[in-house]
Amino acid sequence: MAKRAALALTLFLLTASCGTEEKAEPIKVKAVSGVKVESAQVITFTRSDTFSGTVIPNKQILLSPKVMGYLIKVNVKAGDRVKKGEVLAVIDSSAIKPDVEKAKAGIKEVNAALKELDKALKEVEARKQAAEANYQLAEKTYNRFKKLLEADAVSKQKFDEVAAQYRAAKANLEAVKAKEAQILAKKKVLLAKKQQVEASLKKAKAFLSYTELRSPVNGIVLQKLIDKGNLVSPQTPVFKIGSLPLKVRAYIDDIYAGKVKVGTDVKVKVQGKTYTGRVVEVDRSSDPVTHKFGVKVLVEGLNAIPGTYAVVEIPSLKAEAVAVPKSAIYRVGAVEYVFVVKNGIAHLRIVKTGEKVGNMVIVLSGLHPGEKIAVTKVEDLVDGARVEG
Repeated sequence: MAKRAALALTLFLLTASCGTEEKAEPIKVKAVSGVKVESAQVITFTRSDTFSGTVIPNKQILLSPKVMGYLIKVNVKAGDRVKKGEVLAVIDSSAIKPDVEKAKAGIKEVNAALKELDKALKEVEARKQAAEANYQLAEKTYNRFKKLLEADAVSKQKFDEVAAQYRAAKANLEAVKAKEAQILAKKKVLLAKKQQVEASLKKAKAFLSYTELRSPVNGIVLQKLIDKGNLVSPQTPVFKIGSLPLKVRAYIDDIYAGKVKVGTDVKVKVQGKTYTGRVVEVDRSSDPVTHKFGVKVLVEGLNAIPGTYAVVEIPSLKAEAVAVPKSAIYRVGAVEYVFVVKNGIAHLRIVKTGEKVGNMVIVLSGLHPGEKIAVTKVEDLVDGARVEG
């Protein structure tokens, strides 16, 4: 840094002197001899890394009621494991229960009326069978006596008696049939009414069931958002539920891009226990700042609270990366540089490095394969210095 400050001061003094009539002397470019230059190269190596991760649920669900009312009971708290269908909270149902009772009473009344109609229908059916038999007999007798009358084998008076009996039997049958039709019409109306009342009961029971807030999944209560006694509505989330199975979200180096895929088995450590996980999701892009991409690992049987710290261990894989000798890295505080040499001139460039492989250092960003870099005397170089071998 001192040599750079001195160079800047020299440039300032030379510039300031330009205001005089004397001609400024040309700036002398520093030349550094004995600098060895090499090309940045791509190396292949085997590595096994660990990366920090976080336990996450499979999905996050905001659970809201379907009806409005006061929350009169809360059965769970954050961190509790719940089963699908388990009642998590109860809403006051006093305004809905009367509708259920009214519908039940209506169905009871309709069923009683239908029972009476069915009884009457059976009686009419018996009467109809007798009337049909009587009518058939009267009809046959009438037809026979009609032929006898035509042959003068029976008196007109006797025929008139038989004809009267026939007309009476026919009228009686028609009256019984009309009564049957009347009863059937009443039954049809009652059945339609029963269907309406049953629909009302079904709707009332559904609303009554909505007063019990049940878990839609097997999971973990992540948050209880509303306390007992508060008024809730369909727009009010009461719980945040995380569904099972649990996963681990981790971000790993770009160097593993294409190597870690969906289906890759990895080791996961959570709270001192080691599990075998399987990669189920891989981000399609990486962060341009951290040069890492995200993965999600499914961990069956993991018993932890979402948000718990985890470590994901990537199995030994062959990887390729740009690397330079350790001696090429020039550090100023926490910032790392290399000197890229073009046409004999050194250019200072910021880089981001990764792990060390032998006497080489992985360069994560800032350098491309084949670029010429200074690997010796980097402490003597400055930006713009002439490099002499």
